Amino acid sequence: MVEQRIIVIGGGIGGLCAAIALRKAGCEVVLYERAGELRQVGAGLSLLPNAFRALETLGLAREVAAVGKPWRETRIHRSDGRVLGHLPVEPLCRTLGQSAVVMSRAELHEVLLRALGPDVPRLGARCTGFRVEGTGVVAEFEDGRRERGACLIGADGLNSIIRGQVVPGVTQRYSGHSSWRGMVEFESPVFPEGTLFEVLGRGARFVLCHIGPGASGAKRVYWALLANTPAGGRDPEGGRKASVLSRVGGWMAPIEAVVEATPEEAILRTDVSCIDPLDRWGEGPVTLLGDAAHAMVTDMAQGACQAIEDAVVLAQCVREADDLERALRAYEARRRPRTAELARLSWRSGSLRYVEGRVSTWLRDTLLRCVPSSLVEKQLRYVVGFPFLDAQAGPGSTPFRAESWLKR
Repeated sequence: MVEQRIIVIGGGIGGLCAAIALRKAGCEVVLYERAGELRQVGAGLSLLPNAFRALETLGLAREVAAVGKPWRETRIHRSDGRVLGHLPVEPLCRTLGQSAVVMSRAELHEVLLRALGPDVPRLGARCTGFRVEGTGVVAEFEDGRRERGACLIGADGLNSIIRGQVVPGVTQRYSGHSSWRGMVEFESPVFPEGTLFEVLGRGARFVLCHIGPGASGAKRVYWALLANTPAGGRDPEGGRKASVLSRVGGWMAPIEAVVEATPEEAILRTDVSCIDPLDRWGEGPVTLLGDAAHAMVTDMAQGACQAIEDAVVLAQCVREADDLERALRAYEARRRPRTAELARLSWRSGSLRYVEGRVSTWLRDTLLRCVPSSLVEKQLRYVVGFPFLDAQAGPGSTPFRAESWLKR
């Protein structure tokens, strides 16, 4: 029956995972995406053990791990190459029994779309808002379409239309830096596979890692520069590569060579923004998920991971409850504290990375060299553990056990 439908708005990672998880929980799902085709280009992402524990409940952990490139360690360097820190990731993965990978966002998208089925997303549908009617909700679209369902999930990203109606007046918070990023086939003996390099300069940070073979079979590299800039800045036409090179000139090899090898048209630039933790995510038969609910800066590599966690917990709450609205409120109660804490940790981590003054950068570098590795590992374990699987869904509920509800 149409009243039993769950409407998902947004076909990104969070929306696709939510649709997959809800269907596995026995729900009828319809997903709307404003783009005319589902594709993500030009960006990489990191998935840590918490994301893989959630993907495991969806039956997708092995497939995603096979597509991505193992992330075994992180090495932190000063821009001149001096080592500032080293974080082994592989031992923690072994302890937790889960993977960590770096991969193309487009390739993750393809895995999720195959799992959901290409016939489920309804494309080219720009949602303009919703109306609660009786015991259900009606989503409205720019082209005049209307979709009625039992509840609606707003997974429509940082600029969420659904959030604007559920929680009016939320403003984006600019991080202070822009991101330039690209992917290119590139081979160099300077940095090994399995290592993510993080290179820190004055007011800037460069990330470099292998993400698997390209179309020709050669090694493919993902890189990103994050640098302090005024909000809304733009590079001149054809000037993105030059802008990056002007900021990383003289930095450790092979940074300049990787950027030089990247075609101008393959370099993307966006401002990095987030939202402050929200007091509520939903009302009635409507809730938020992923960046629509808790967009955070990138410095803890948890944006995609938290959206995947959201999807699994939402589906479990829906399956266990006898009332959809009660299920949505239980989901929000379980997810809001964790995502708010990780958003705060990400912001604080970023505030350290992008300092600019000579004294402040010296203090940052000294701190990174002196901080005990055990402390760093303890924080990482906290971030990538599985509390979202053990939390109570609500008063009188039982702890979450993924295997108890996974049907297919």
